[in-house]
Amino acid sequence: MRRLPATDLQAAKVSRPQYRKVWTAEAFANGQVYAMVALIPLALLVAEWPAAPTFQELMAPGMFPDAQCGMAVESVERTPRGVRVVTTGAMMTIDAEGGIVALAQRIGHQRPVAELHLGSGLAGLEVTHEGPGFARVVCESPALTIRINGDSLLMLHCHEPLATSVVRRIPILWSASHQNNHVFADEWGAFGVYCSQAEPETPAYPHDDVVAQYPLSADEVLWVGVCPPKPYDWERSLSEQVIWHWSNQSAYPPDDVLESWAEHGDVVLLQSEVLLWKDWNLGFEPRLGPEEFSRVRETLHRLGMRFIVYTSPYYFLRGTALEPAALNSFENFAGWPPGTGTGENMGLFLPEIRRVMEQHKPDGLYFDGQYIDSPAALYALAREARAIVGEQGILEWHSTFALGPGTCSLPQADAYVDYILRGEGRTALYEGDDYLRYFVSGYNIHNSIGVLCNNDAAGYPTADLTERLLALNGRYHTLAGWLADEHLMTHLSEQYFPRLTPELRGLVDEGCDRRQARAEARVAERQAEFAMLRAMPPEMDAPDAPRMELPADATTYLSEAGDEPATMELDGASLRIRAHGHSYAYASVPLEGEVQGFIVAIHQGTDEGMSWGPGAMVQSEGGGIRLGTRSDGLVQTDVLGSQVIGPTVPEGEWVWLRARWGREYGVVEMSSDGQSWTLIREFAHAGSLVGAAQALLIGKVPHHGQPVDHSDLGAVGECRIGYARVFQAP
Repeated sequence: MRRLPATDLQAAKVSRPQYRKVWTAEAFANGQVYAMVALIPLALLVAEWPAAPTFQELMAPGMFPDAQCGMAVESVERTPRGVRVVTTGAMMTIDAEGGIVALAQRIGHQRPVAELHLGSGLAGLEVTHEGPGFARVVCESPALTIRINGDSLLMLHCHEPLATSVVRRIPILWSASHQNNHVFADEWGAFGVYCSQAEPETPAYPHDDVVAQYPLSADEVLWVGVCPPKPYDWERSLSEQVIWHWSNQSAYPPDDVLESWAEHGDVVLLQSEVLLWKDWNLGFEPRLGPEEFSRVRETLHRLGMRFIVYTSPYYFLRGTALEPAALNSFENFAGWPPGTGTGENMGLFLPEIRRVMEQHKPDGLYFDGQYIDSPAALYALAREARAIVGEQGILEWHSTFALGPGTCSLPQADAYVDYILRGEGRTALYEGDDYLRYFVSGYNIHNSIGVLCNNDAAGYPTADLTERLLALNGRYHTLAGWLADEHLMTHLSEQYFPRLTPELRGLVDEGCDRRQARAEARVAERQAEFAMLRAMPPEMDAPDAPRMELPADATTYLSEAGDEPATMELDGASLRIRAHGHSYAYASVPLEGEVQGFIVAIHQGTDEGMSWGPGAMVQSEGGGIRLGTRSDGLVQTDVLGSQVIGPTVPEGEWVWLRARWGREYGVVEMSSDGQSWTLIREFAHAGSLVGAAQALLIGKVPHHGQPVDHSDLGAVGECRIGYARVFQAP
């Protein structure tokens, strides 16, 4: 998915109209998902097409009542203490007396993974629905509803305030978060927690027994998913190979080219978004006409190959405030347009892809980006898309950003997908096995086929990368352009394809078992390192009278774009910057030796930057870490390209941010005075931040640390940096 993180684009969305939903109680009662937009004349719709359903709307019995992709409710049993529901991937036991839901994994390893504590006993428990698609339980006191879907997703809807907590029963080897949503994993399985309530912010504590606490207000919904929700399709992952074609010249390869691909793969992915469709951001009509599209389809089918075609819920801009940004040509190309990750366009996008499947008859669809800003929208998209392509159709997600701009994900949505393509532009993260294992591969998490998106010329597979990717159960697609590269094809034919045999399963599982055997020791090591980092040494506090200074060897980078070039000046106590909100304006101070942290004081002022907001960044050989604030009042932290948003900064106040790290892990802290600190983020860097640092960047530093403006410059404003300093390693 070629784009900047969604957070870079929020300024372009603030004026988006709030489209009225058309979900109705009658539709729910009748078991309807929603009235199909296609049945309503477009001229009458105006802005009344349905957006994606909310957490609350997904509780209704009429929403997704049937089992899909082999994930089903197998049994519902009334027990002396409550109710037990068994799904394909989980056993969920509601203990009414104890007010606890015990969540156990069934696939691969049968074991408890987590508990959901409800704060009190449950009275008046009653099963209202049971079937292969879902089971539904209501409770009189406290007033709540529990829905358990066949994909092992428990959905708790509280009708009165409820203090809930989630307790881990597995050692957490990896975790990722986006807002109030978290996923926790070890080598054998995982569980995820997702919440409709945006405030208060609920951090994750993966190394404590209680990993998250949610004081829910009335009418809020909490999800807990047990992973994996389905078995891994080993046979398909070993035998099926995708040929991935992209071009800025032609999206319709001639027959002789298609014929040359047949010996290399079984499935063809025709991307070439701009040249495949007319107005690719607004609709999906073949650019060269339906006859040429049919020619490609018939040729591939004659060759015994299936094919999937590009569509994108994220870049489908029709009906949104971003529609004027639609792009339809590479002429005067200035970058990809912004996208929408909320699901606001769902009521128009779904009928459009249904029409593609029915009229043009591809074998499936490739989604370039999804609804990454909303778990509810992402889940509904996955299930609706699977229904449209069919159980035997192919669905692939290009999902470098899955849920939010970091590495958080929703495995219960991913499980409806055949292939998940991740890692575009993230080559710095390939060196860490955790990224490849948990985010790219997804083995024992979502159990779809995880594919590494190394389509960058600098990311050609190396022997080391291929070895580690296969050991962690990841796969490659074959890019069509690779077929003409003798060196690369020799590498694949000698080191990749020969390894795709049934024996690989044993090697992968042996590796999982070996790493799992050290899980408790690794958790203890991690806890010890975090304990050290949490010690908050006073020598890393701010001085009593902080003063901003720049050394003589600092280099300034000031954008000259727009009607007012950026300016930067020291005004005695701080560095004052005046610039367009989404433009760069920073100083670069060269560094030598190893760095183990830094501190920065920021005043957002009137600056309108989001991912171009004020902050500081340490660049090192292995990557970089950046801390900053945004014009929407939130802190943002970027660690090796993974961005996390929050918490909130008091309006008009100074905020101090500090990052410190050890050999593998790190912490980010926040303060109002540079003396008393609150932990706001823990992160793993797998050693990428260890080694010689290159520079400290201070000012309006873009999230990627490069002197590049956003295409939408935004209005001019001012911000200040009051202090910045790095902490050298001893």
